[in-house]
Amino acid sequence: MARISTYPKDTNVVAADKWIGSDSQNNFETKNFTAGDVAKFINSRGSETQIFRYKYSSVNPSGSVQRPDESITFTNGGAFNVAFSSINTFVLSSYAENQGGTQINVSTWYTSPLIGSDVLITQCDDVTNWAIYKWNSAVQKGIQNFFDIGLTYSAGNGGLTDEKDYFISLLKYAGSTGDKNEVSAQLTGNNSYTVTHNLDKFPAVSVSFGTPAAPTEEIECVVTYLNKDQVQLDFTNNFTGVAIFN
Repeated sequence: MARISTYPKDTNVVAADKWIGSDSQNNFETKNFTAGDVAKFINSRGSETQIFRYKYSSVNPSGSVQRPDESITFTNGGAFNVAFSSINTFVLSSYAENQGGTQINVSTWYTSPLIGSDVLITQCDDVTNWAIYKWNSAVQKGIQNFFDIGLTYSAGNGGLTDEKDYFISLLKYAGSTGDKNEVSAQLTGNNSYTVTHNLDKFPAVSVSFGTPAAPTEEIECVVTYLNKDQVQLDFTNNFTGVAIFN
């Protein structure tokens, strides 16, 4: 075998490329490893900064078909791709993947501190797929180790894709100090809306065209405060846009 330094460098690494290493689970035998498999391992096991890690499964549990541990699922199964903006509830395993790939039960966090807090969901291998939700409720299902989670969508891009991994992170604790604000879900095509913002105050309200991720021109509407968590918005014509609460 020639000296390693005499081999040319490959400046275009692809998933099928291989190198040689030792297999620690088989008496350190010499094995080939592909770049793709190593990248997959690092992506699924190498994070040291996230605890809430789950895989989205479109499975429809019935009979012998069970919900996987460490999974995000829907009550009666879901589509291969599900837009974040369409989600207001999902089923979450009590178990998440911890640092280094260890499975731990994190369900006590679903009620405290998450209820009332803002959470961020990101796709592990593509952070451009993300969503921010208000975590409204967590109710254990009749079957052990799964919870029905109630959510309010605030903003995001993309969605869940079958067999992709996702981080769920606490973005803003409901009991944290400082001003509270929220961008509502999209307002679509009505002349009156009742919006639940869950800020526990009578916030300033502005309404504009655009989307939650990109509001544009501000317009006027009649704002009626129903209580500390709800407002009624009335328009002269059917309106599509976004309401912002501060």
